[in-house]
Amino acid sequence: MRHPGRGLGRSLGRGLGRGLGPGLWRGPGLFLWPRGLVGRVTLVLLAAVLLEFTGSTVFYEQAETYTADDARIAHKAEQLATDLQLLTATAPARRAETARLMSVSDLHLEWDPASRLPLTPPEMLPLQARFAAQLREFGQEGLQLTSTPRPGDVAGALPLPDGTVLRFVSRGLMSRHPVTRGLLSAAVLAGCVLLAAAMLVRTLSQPLRLLARAADAIGRGPPVPVSEAGPREVRDLARAMNAMQDRIGRLIADRTEALAAVSHDLRTPLSRLRLRAGFLEDSDIQTAIEADVDEMESMVVSVLAYLAGEDDPEPRRNLDLAALLATLVDDAADAGRDARYEGPDHASMHGRPLALKRVFGNLISNALAYAGNVRVSLREEGAGLSVRVEDDGPGIPPAELDRVLTPFYRVEGSRSRATGGLGLGLAIVQREVQRENGVLRLSNRPEGGLRAEIVFKAGRPPS
Repeated sequence: MRHPGRGLGRSLGRGLGRGLGPGLWRGPGLFLWPRGLVGRVTLVLLAAVLLEFTGSTVFYEQAETYTADDARIAHKAEQLATDLQLLTATAPARRAETARLMSVSDLHLEWDPASRLPLTPPEMLPLQARFAAQLREFGQEGLQLTSTPRPGDVAGALPLPDGTVLRFVSRGLMSRHPVTRGLLSAAVLAGCVLLAAAMLVRTLSQPLRLLARAADAIGRGPPVPVSEAGPREVRDLARAMNAMQDRIGRLIADRTEALAAVSHDLRTPLSRLRLRAGFLEDSDIQTAIEADVDEMESMVVSVLAYLAGEDDPEPRRNLDLAALLATLVDDAADAGRDARYEGPDHASMHGRPLALKRVFGNLISNALAYAGNVRVSLREEGAGLSVRVEDDGPGIPPAELDRVLTPFYRVEGSRSRATGGLGLGLAIVQREVQRENGVLRLSNRPEGGLRAEIVFKAGRPPS
């Protein structure tokens, strides 16, 4: 005979297979793990729903084993009324033994020949009223209740017709309310489901986090290969990103080689032009031609320097940033320029010495070229270092502060080609600072002049 559940299981499996994506990866044992991200997220949600359903079923079945408060009180009242009638019919000499024999696990009985009843505390009066109402249906009066050291237990006493007292202890009579118990159970179950779902989703998103970190590292140094692992969509994205990095690398390499070849070819005619200009008798024309040749050579050198920095293989090492800054300032001061350094004598950091020398050399040269003076200050900021290069020049219009960091952009009127430069100095500074895990901020000083501040967030060398 064909079992009806088997056909349904096969149909459901085929439906889930089509919905979760083509192909499932068979892991250890019989567990099927979808290849696609949509399928894995769907499986996590399905597992959470099943866990919630299973847990709710277990908790509700457990809750059904507890009787309602009124029903439990009625049952205890009936049991006490029966025991009281039986004890009344028993001879006084045998009542103590009879009470002991009638005791059960949840109701302990004890006969007391004294006629003193306990006083009911105020917090027990509502329960006593409900208990007494149930006992009246069995013709019993005079109930007195009191609490016990054990939580949930209730002690009490009932008078017999001859003035003696039946004392009892009902265990578990004051259990927590079912609503409170249900809410607590639901909260615990929901917390477990959320924790399990969070762990599964975190596992699913791990490849995406690795991919995001790799994408953020692209352009800050050599190509970063991305591991092609995880769901199918993530693997496809990682494969596309690796191919994109290869294409970008080849494009940059081809561009650099082309410009290097062009610059090499340009040097020969420029050298011939300079040589021929030397034979001119008109000194004014000779000077103009030599100035044009110098400008063209400067342009070629600047472009090659900018392009070569993208694949700079210089390794990082521990260096003394204070000594580097002081040396650059001293060189400018020895050349008769107005340059000053303020800061500690030593400040260690981990970076590329030649790249940092190029950064601060460009900033100091710009300040001296456009303002005639420069002040360099260094200070420590937590675990990093902050360097300020300030001058008293005309500054930069506020609307141009961000644009001057783009390649080949020059502020007309104040920093023109006539004063030197191709618009690559600050672009090189910005790129090298970012590669050193630093931040460059340009601003105009309130008293006049430009301020270039560089903050290295992790400037200290590793211990």
